[in-house]
Amino acid sequence: MQVNPSDTGTKPILSDRQLFETSPFLAEMVDGGTWKENKEQGNVTDGLSSSFSFKDFRKQIRQVAGDPEAALPLLRKLRIQTLLEVARADLENRLKPHQIQAELKQLGDKLLYGAWTVAETVLRRKYVHPLILERRNIISPVAICTLSRLGSADPFYTTAPAPIFVHSRAAEFSPALKEKDLIQARRSQKEWLPARDYFLRLTSRTISYLWASDAQGNRFNPMGEDHLLDRSVLLPGPLVILFSAFEDHFLKNQPPAQALSLLRLRFSVGQTLLGQAVEAASREILLRAASLLGGRLKNALNAWFLERAKAEGLSMVSGGLLDIEKVIRFLQFKYAPDDITLLSSSPQKALNLMVRKGLVDPEHRKILSRSYTWQWFIINRLALFDRRNTLTPQALRSNLLDREIGLEGASDKTLSLMKSARSICRDLLWEGTEGV
Repeated sequence: MQVNPSDTGTKPILSDRQLFETSPFLAEMVDGGTWKENKEQGNVTDGLSSSFSFKDFRKQIRQVAGDPEAALPLLRKLRIQTLLEVARADLENRLKPHQIQAELKQLGDKLLYGAWTVAETVLRRKYVHPLILERRNIISPVAICTLSRLGSADPFYTTAPAPIFVHSRAAEFSPALKEKDLIQARRSQKEWLPARDYFLRLTSRTISYLWASDAQGNRFNPMGEDHLLDRSVLLPGPLVILFSAFEDHFLKNQPPAQALSLLRLRFSVGQTLLGQAVEAASREILLRAASLLGGRLKNALNAWFLERAKAEGLSMVSGGLLDIEKVIRFLQFKYAPDDITLLSSSPQKALNLMVRKGLVDPEHRKILSRSYTWQWFIINRLALFDRRNTLTPQALRSNLLDREIGLEGASDKTLSLMKSARSICRDLLWEGTEGV
């Protein structure tokens, strides 16, 4: 069966059996079971009919947050149903790549919010919260950030949140506590834990809930793509950290090149004020790191992206997905001293900002964005089909890609777009070298 996403006039209707035969990844996820399609789905072209807002999900998960046995199946159902529905709409050509990206990104944020909410609810039944005590209806001064797979906020079917927990005692993030709050907390008969121990337990529980067993009894591992549990070079340091220590960690204790990991950081859920402060601090750290690296920045970026390519199982080919991102990152650092907002975690957003400010030619942006989006779509489709393909010119010339994903002409189109992007990347990288 061939499914051509570029043919907007063709909308094949896939049965459950066809869907699972097409994607071993989906078949394993439901353990050979079936998924009942929403009767109102029909020929939806904008979004998914069964999608519900983040607001609705918050309400739903809060109702069962005190009972993990009820909440965890809800999280598992959300993950499975969303992935199946997005994949079906993808293969039936009812979603554009940017819509797929948005659905998968929101799924990751919902799962992270849900697991965190359940963990916080369970802990607060036993322990006094170290920063807000027994105060109710106050968002805990915790910001949960994530590292996206490629740093572009463009997740894949097979990836999930890689959380980083940041908490703060600072007055601007924590509520002003009064003597009556302390009296009430002492009367609660709950246990007291130091803040560090409390947040380590919170993180441990959250991650364990994200690892809820799948249909086969296997543990769903959201950390597998980025290997954060073994403290790899992708993010040096702890998963749980005080905000002030977060800044010191990168400003004082780590080589400047290791701060490049923060290029992929974005705030996901938690206290918005603290989350925005973490993102702002990350941009300041990145700008300082670039200044310290000076003429070594280009080599540091090359080394960092080679590590990314290895971690993702991709080749660092000229005009490829990571090569395009590397050039955009280099331009971000070039222009960031005059406008730090250009250090966005999304290279596509950064590229659009640079066009609006007259720093990049609109035609160049169009070529790079088209190639970037298409290559993301192809790599994501390969993940859906449980295939590994590095998208090297040699592999593409063999037309193996066409056969692997049932998409006629995919190899030729990819080669053409990579060639166009390669020329633009060379020009931009050469221009970007000036002044850096």
